[in-house]
Amino acid sequence: MIRKVSDIMLKNFKSIDLLEGVKVAQHLVVNKGIDFFPVFEEDSLIGILTYKHLIGVHSNRIVADAMSSKIISVSSSTPLWQAKEMFEKNDIDVLLVIDNEELIGIISKTMLYTELGKHVDLLTGLYKSDYIYYYAKKLIKDKQSATIIFIDINNFGYIDKKYGHIQGDLILKELAILLKNSIPLETFLCRFGGDEFIVLTPYALDQCINLTEYLIKEISGFHFSNEIKINVSAGIAISSSQENYENFDSIVYELINEASLASTTAKKQKNLFHVAESIVQDSVSKIKYEIIT
Repeated sequence: MIRKVSDIMLKNFKSIDLLEGVKVAQHLVVNKGIDFFPVFEEDSLIGILTYKHLIGVHSNRIVADAMSSKIISVSSSTPLWQAKEMFEKNDIDVLLVIDNEELIGIISKTMLYTELGKHVDLLTGLYKSDYIYYYAKKLIKDKQSATIIFIDINNFGYIDKKYGHIQGDLILKELAILLKNSIPLETFLCRFGGDEFIVLTPYALDQCINLTEYLIKEISGFHFSNEIKINVSAGIAISSSQENYENFDSIVYELINEASLASTTAKKQKNLFHVAESIVQDSVSKIKYEIIT
């Protein structure tokens, strides 16, 4: 489940008047542990004052002298990944959470990145599946193609048993770095689980197949530690950018599932990759997949 701003937003803040003395805010920081102060002029929100703004400011100054007037707000239902994009795009430290024109919370960049750190796979340093679920859903909502490349290492269980789990972990780390350095900027990568990785692209099928072939070639030609030969099987599933969807979550889940099943088919048929052939349909929408003939 994709977490939202409401799950981590801070409610311990205090509004402060534009002409209030800085010493009032400094006192609240020290004695009450309040770090964020939305700044109002009469009934209008005009800025934000944080504990960082108060560092080195003389207590005789007023809030207007120390605050930032750059206000960026989100709703409580905003996904955390979208909040991350907003922090990066606007170069800010704080987002205000506003629902129905009412300020209900604050989320800081530090809070957000601490939370998103829980979605990083400790072994490989890649994001976990939640990352892919969000961006696949975003692509489909934006009426772009969302193409999943599901990559599965062949005979990884045998490698683990023959060379040991430490060596197996090292191979997973090396593969993660190789994939990260090989995928285009507009694509997304995660460790899905075990020896499975996902690359999400906004590409049409032909371009996605080209990328899949390139990645498979890079992996097969790479010198892994102890010269262990690694090969992978891949499955491809692509959404239609032409349909109107309502149940985005189920569409993404099914898309990933189809890519996973396609990788299993490739492995069984001893092919490098397989393109899913399926029509996924519910009461309101469907996804069409193509197959290579």
